[in-house]
Amino acid sequence: MKISALEIIGPRQVRLVEDILPDPGEKQVEIRSLYSGISHGTEMNVYRGDAPMWSMKQDRETRLFVSAETPEWRYPLRYGYACVGEIMRVGPGVSTVRPGDIVFCYAPHQTGHVLSESAVIKLPSDIDPATAVLLANLNTTFNGILDADLHPLECAVVFGQGILGQLLVQWAKLAGAAPVVAVDMIGWRLELSQQVSGADIVLNPSQNADVAMAVRKLTENRGADVVFEVSASDHALHEAIRTVCYNGRVIVLSWYAGALPNVYLGREYHHNRIQLISSQTGGIRPELSHRWSLARRMQAVIAAMPRLNLRGLLTNIVNYLDGPAAYEMVDKRPQEVLQVVLKY
Repeated sequence: MKISALEIIGPRQVRLVEDILPDPGEKQVEIRSLYSGISHGTEMNVYRGDAPMWSMKQDRETRLFVSAETPEWRYPLRYGYACVGEIMRVGPGVSTVRPGDIVFCYAPHQTGHVLSESAVIKLPSDIDPATAVLLANLNTTFNGILDADLHPLECAVVFGQGILGQLLVQWAKLAGAAPVVAVDMIGWRLELSQQVSGADIVLNPSQNADVAMAVRKLTENRGADVVFEVSASDHALHEAIRTVCYNGRVIVLSWYAGALPNVYLGREYHHNRIQLISSQTGGIRPELSHRWSLARRMQAVIAAMPRLNLRGLLTNIVNYLDGPAAYEMVDKRPQEVLQVVLKY
């Protein structure tokens, strides 16, 4: 199968290349891509050259990043992890999907793939294929809800109203949190938070809103029961620490690039016994691991998708041939977009 693919060839450099894929073999499937989503957080760290894998390697035994003559990644790199496509052909031994099925896969931006049967997730017929590119982000944010130990009628605050923040607002509402407060410095994103995602209250720090103090007034000075940080800003992380209640949890889903000079751990973090929880999508909260698995999480997310307002979050659907320009737009003009989707 002849394909076109996007390759990262250097920091902030992307090109389109041609390639040929083999026929599907034993327990493999051939997929024609329909849509793929560009990640505005993780993928931008990769695109900009900020990810530690460009200069280091994570030791699989110690789970520590260590210096290495040959780093984990090298250019050119095909990246992406939110592809939706149609099964075109199946190899011998494939039993769970058939030609015509619509599937999701954690695969790079290219017009087609040959993958293991186990690497694809069949989607129900009532799910819009375009919104299914959000499946990876939905798993990430639902994992944040599991990490948060959020209960009905508790106050939840979400710092950052990009795609992850919008999804967290919707999950928190679905979990019964009240009020759900959305925080961002871009006005139209806050409007979207209320009109599409259902935030009860929105706050804009750029308009002199002291978020921590405003949330204290809403909660009889307790502070938020749970705070989520998804802006990747060290200023926001510090404010999230200020905003949560005594002994409260700040659930951190951001992947930060570099040092965090504006986080002051000697203030509220220390004196209010704040818990910073790293919510990384590769693992389930230990206290829930006897009930929840990655497979159950995926099943739950897919089942919940019809109850979420997802189409309204896809702000830019562009032809995949414009992929290099789409990367640049997300990188240089993030205030103009929420979720960019490549259409094949």
